[in-house]
Amino acid sequence: MLTRLALPIGFLALSAVQGSLSNGAGPDDEPLDFSRDVQPILSRSCFVCHGPDEATREADLRLDLPEMAAPEFGIVTPGAPDESELVYRLTEAAGGDRMPPAGHGEPLDADEIALIRRWIAEGATFDEHWSFRGVGTPAAPTVQNPAWVRNPIDAFVLARLEREGLAPSPEADRATLLRRLSFDLTGMPPTPDQVAAFTADERPEAYDELVDRLLASDAYAERMTLAWMDAARYGDTSVHHADGPRDMWPWRDWVIAAYRENMPFDQFTVEQLAGDLLPDPTRDQLIASGFHRNSPTSDEGGAIDEELRVKYMVDRVMTTSNVWLGLSMECAQCHDHKYDPVSQTDYYRFYAYFNQSVEPGFQTRNGNQAPIVQVPTAEQADALANVREEIAARDAFFRTAAAPRDELDAWIESQRAELLAQVPPTLGDWYQLGPFTAANKAAAYSTDWGPEVAGVDVTAEQGGRTWVARSGDRDGTPHQLTATDNSAIYLARTVTSERAQSVAISLGSDDSIVVFLDGTRVFANDVGRGVAPDQDRAVLDLPAGESQLLLKIVNGGGAMGYYFRLEGSGLPDAVQSALLVPAEERDVAADTVLRDHFVRTVWSEGIAVVTEREAAAAREMELAARIPTVMVMEDLAGGRQTYVLDRGQYDAPIAARPVEPGVLEHVHPLAADAPANRLGLALWLTDPEHPLTARVAVNRYWAMLFGRGLVPTVMDFGSQGARPSHPELLDWLARDFATSGWDVKRALKQIVTSATYRQSSRTNAALAELDPENELLARASRFRLHGEFLRDQALAASGLLVERVGGPGVRPYQPDGLWNEVSLDGTLRFVRDSGEALYRKSLYTYWKRSAPMPSLSIFGTPIRDTCVIERQRTNTPLQALVTLNDVQFVEAARHLAERMMEGAADFDARLDLGFVLCTARPADELRRGVCRGVFDAQLADFREDLEAARALLAVGDSPSDPAHDEAELASWTVIASLLLNLDETLTRE
Repeated sequence: MLTRLALPIGFLALSAVQGSLSNGAGPDDEPLDFSRDVQPILSRSCFVCHGPDEATREADLRLDLPEMAAPEFGIVTPGAPDESELVYRLTEAAGGDRMPPAGHGEPLDADEIALIRRWIAEGATFDEHWSFRGVGTPAAPTVQNPAWVRNPIDAFVLARLEREGLAPSPEADRATLLRRLSFDLTGMPPTPDQVAAFTADERPEAYDELVDRLLASDAYAERMTLAWMDAARYGDTSVHHADGPRDMWPWRDWVIAAYRENMPFDQFTVEQLAGDLLPDPTRDQLIASGFHRNSPTSDEGGAIDEELRVKYMVDRVMTTSNVWLGLSMECAQCHDHKYDPVSQTDYYRFYAYFNQSVEPGFQTRNGNQAPIVQVPTAEQADALANVREEIAARDAFFRTAAAPRDELDAWIESQRAELLAQVPPTLGDWYQLGPFTAANKAAAYSTDWGPEVAGVDVTAEQGGRTWVARSGDRDGTPHQLTATDNSAIYLARTVTSERAQSVAISLGSDDSIVVFLDGTRVFANDVGRGVAPDQDRAVLDLPAGESQLLLKIVNGGGAMGYYFRLEGSGLPDAVQSALLVPAEERDVAADTVLRDHFVRTVWSEGIAVVTEREAAAAREMELAARIPTVMVMEDLAGGRQTYVLDRGQYDAPIAARPVEPGVLEHVHPLAADAPANRLGLALWLTDPEHPLTARVAVNRYWAMLFGRGLVPTVMDFGSQGARPSHPELLDWLARDFATSGWDVKRALKQIVTSATYRQSSRTNAALAELDPENELLARASRFRLHGEFLRDQALAASGLLVERVGGPGVRPYQPDGLWNEVSLDGTLRFVRDSGEALYRKSLYTYWKRSAPMPSLSIFGTPIRDTCVIERQRTNTPLQALVTLNDVQFVEAARHLAERMMEGAADFDARLDLGFVLCTARPADELRRGVCRGVFDAQLADFREDLEAARALLAVGDSPSDPAHDEAELASWTVIASLLLNLDETLTRE
């Protein structure tokens, strides 16, 4: 008699096996695969209580490890289903022992229990989850109809179809193929000339040549970049709180260039994750590292800096794991992953790679947060180089200019004599007056000050010919005073001069500072710029006798500091010192100081060069201020220790659990010589033997071209995700991708030149019922275009599209007041661009995350506050409201109407032109008849309305060009709008 185990409720709460077309068992004569047939059931229903997460594990039982069949557990007895606790709990146990227990899921049906029994009878072999196994090198299978096979992809697909007793669909017609390829590879419709040329070119190589042309275009690079922007959570604003602007478009333009140049995917990965850590990184590699600076940030006052910083690092772990691993590592931030073998320690080792970043948590709301790099345009770079050459030439003049020696010597002697004859003023002690109230503030401006409070320990220094009075110790340390916020302190002193003279002063404060001489204001600086010598200068015109000097310092918060210095002659210290040295004792350094000062301030030729240099320097500053910047990655020089955070809380590091940067070793080992930084992580991800990176990438490309990945859960290759429909094909694609140099264009070309891709999308009732998701690939897929593609198609068909590549984001038509509700004070308004900016590709639309462009959001464009690998495809009434009524689409319809009217003379030819622009094929008789009826009815209505309007206004008919007749144009605009709203226009066939 088998001893029954007292297992907790929740054990084996098994859910239904997926259908035969997805994760179901193979044929009866094929052994079951644990990873394919059994693990998905356990993962969905049992791993919460009996999986990787130790915190929620019950009865110390794990069903994700081969130990589930160990004798000490007795859960499964290989080869003996009737002796297995698993089968007993599913079939015979009563009450709380029956699994699933009442209220915790539906009992398994007979077929599902038979599947479990069969697996146990076959030996209950345990396998690692499929995505963690090494990528195989499967050979293309033998098929019954080899004539259909164009490349190995087709062999894998056809083998599955033949096993299911199905045949592939015929090839789509050439117009459909052209439009499909154009949208899939470039996001754009083909032009009428391209349609005519391709449909007429029957050469066998014409299709491959078309693919090559599309892959070589800028539009291809832009199309691929659009998808990558979703993954990189790209935006032109920061999102949180003020949602202030940021300039990351140079990074977006780097991505466009990378795709255009077909940068290998491993290099593409390394530069984006760790371009700043490469040896002697180029500016482009630094820009590339901005991938992880796209993450949303906050500038909220009162927020906790460390909390925000940790939030950014968490986002980077999630994004990296989603994009390159297809895993939901974020689940392990607070506890061990409940479904996949990722412990909390694994998570924070991975997190440690990013936790070295220098950027703060609290970030600016008005521009880019350091670290940044400047990204000048070619024109700006040339202009900067030219102005810097000008400056360098002037500097060279000062180093080599041969000033007349006799003039220089005469100037030195005159200045020396004048300096020696000067008598420095006598300085009294500083006295602190105030702070003053409103009632007695006037006393500060009187000359009857008196030593009310000797508040500052400052003594005038007079020795030799260096006349200084400093507001601190004798070594020149700036002085600090204690003051309350927003209070004013007045410092007074008496200055005695034996004769009338002008004396220069230098001064500064980290607060506002004002200087009065005998009641007259002689200097004011209302913006403190730090306590520093010589940051501001003024001249005191001292009369003979006593003068009263007053400093007013207004404190803005914290300690008060200031600097004050009396310079005497007004000459720089170094010049004064050199002048006081007799000629026979003057060394080369002193002579150089005097010569340089003479050339720059006395000699007329030198003064002219100084003026030229100052003008050039001003132009340099102006040019530099206009150069855009981009945020990049940079690590702390000394590093930062990472700890596991208790339940993921930023303020709860567990001191006993420090971790060092590390990868998921159970997925793929890290090379022994890998650096312990993001570069090491990137190299680990791009190891050709990594089981996930290449699989995840090619699956993403497949989903882009078929509307569904070989692994339908594109972002989840873990145990909760779906299994691949064609696992051998996925491995073949992944292996080929990694071993062929990670060539993206090559991988895409292989897919789109396959017979599988070239099939018609037509289906029948039987196939639609058997395979509604087209998992078997017995036909081409049909799906709605992205919102960006629809808008760009309308602009292209109308002739409005401006195809300039790159540059800052633009603001096309959007509702007035769009940004008001999300601005801090309700006054930040959306300001629409004009001219060509209205007609740029949607890729370049300024993306304000808190108020994204509504006409794109309605079509599922993400707000990009998190990583999105695959967009949801939707079809809602709101989408029709956009394509029928949005200003951009109405304007496009009007211009499309003009294009049809100007491009052909009669109705049928005009209609055909419109259909070709929108669908890549002319109108058939059914559509022609419908459109003719609509046009005639609209034309009659519009002419009637125009006649009524003219009669009301008492105006007669005016001569008009028939091509621009108002009623006719309005009628063709209705037809154009109809064409832009056809299902075949809105759909990728």
